[in-house]
Amino acid sequence: MKFTNTNITNTKEILYNDHYVAVPYDCSKLTAGSDGIIKAGTIIPANDDTAIGVLLHDVKKTDDPNGTVVIHGFIRADKLPEKPSEDTTGNTPTIGAKSVLKQITFM
Repeated sequence: MKFTNTNITNTKEILYNDHYVAVPYDCSKLTAGSDGIIKAGTIIPANDDTAIGVLLHDVKKTDDPNGTVVIHGFIRADKLPEKPSEDTTGNTPTIGAKSVLKQITFM
């Protein structure tokens, strides 16, 4: 049996408090950064009207593509890698992630 020991030094805490609900999520179809990591706080699966939640912890796709997605709770907006999208108006109105994530409050 092979084991790999990995040190994680700077985990990012995106939760505002300990009141949240999360579900498992397979991140294998998501695009990771150049380091192979999908950052905690990423809107899943995309930062638009398809959003279902916010990734709780960093996920290194090469090691294990399984992650945890917060679907209800309070999230620190200043800790997110990208600001949640908002609704737009005009010629082509769009619905943002902030509107579809009704059970998440960004603080």
